[in-house]
Amino acid sequence: MKANAGLAIFHRLLSALNLLGAVWVVLIMLLITADVIGRAFFDSPLFGVPEIVKISVVGLVWCMMPHTLKIGAHLRSTILLDRMPAGAQRAVEVLSCLLGVAIFALIVYSGWDQMIEAWKVGEFEGEDPVRVPTYPIRSLVVLGAALTALQFLVMLAGHLRGKPFGQPGEKA
Repeated sequence: MKANAGLAIFHRLLSALNLLGAVWVVLIMLLITADVIGRAFFDSPLFGVPEIVKISVVGLVWCMMPHTLKIGAHLRSTILLDRMPAGAQRAVEVLSCLLGVAIFALIVYSGWDQMIEAWKVGEFEGEDPVRVPTYPIRSLVVLGAALTALQFLVMLAGHLRGKPFGQPGEKA
């Protein structure tokens, strides 16, 4: 029961980060719209919109990545997988999860020192009048990669038990 409670809390965290990413998309859309209106009708663009959008896209993607994996919404072709026997399908799924854990753990490992350094020096993107801080985005990359690796571990545990969980349509 405790494992299910922990999994439910984990999945609520993924959902909350996904919601943050979705709200962020709407805010970026409004910012771009205001910039376009300013350019077209008032010959006065908003300063820093390209920098803000460039940094924001990275942040919102990593907010949404683990939840997207949890609900099975990544692009995936199952043409070959569907034609394999059940044992081979399970082996492919286990291998996929192992590779996912490894790749996203490596992203965390390779990004950790850069994230810490960015916080220490107060790293920014752009020049005056708009300088956008990058250190929070670097943190979201590390957090998103770590949570994605954990979601792959959740899925791996399910496949190894023969009862996949953390999959599309399953309640946490």
